[in-house]
Amino acid sequence: MVESQLTKSFRSEAELIDFAGEFARRLHDNQCRPLVISLAGTLGSGKTTWARAMLRGLGYAGRVPSPTYTLLEHYAVGELSVVHLDLYRLAGDAELENLGLREWLADRNAWVVFEWPERAPRLAARCDLVLEFVDAANDARRVTLRALTAAGRNALGFAHQASVKNDS
Repeated sequence: MVESQLTKSFRSEAELIDFAGEFARRLHDNQCRPLVISLAGTLGSGKTTWARAMLRGLGYAGRVPSPTYTLLEHYAVGELSVVHLDLYRLAGDAELENLGLREWLADRNAWVVFEWPERAPRLAARCDLVLEFVDAANDARRVTLRALTAAGRNALGFAHQASVKNDS
């Protein structure tokens, strides 16, 4: 039985990037999709860095801007679609419909990764995996990954594997 939570401390942004990239590779290689992943934390806590690191881990070499102003950025990595949303400027759940989110959520080959889950409670309720970012001293971060569904527990198992690899 896979535990439903993992807390990981990172001494630097580089460690966080390495872990997020390895985690994404393991998810992709093991066909963990579709997935809905929320990234919660204060401004500057590492949410966008994590999303960017996941894409780099998948081999995406293009530009990966923060979707702060566009709200949504879409990336194609082979057959996988990664949709990264920043909901900080979102007024509420109703605005999500205008972004075409319903189609992304129905896509069996998609990961929907979104920041600021408290801005869209209905979307947050659909999460498979919740990541909570906490700033620590200097460049350090603590991230708690919490599985809310069977798909999330499956994904969390690969986070445990990535953790073992990065700790060795």
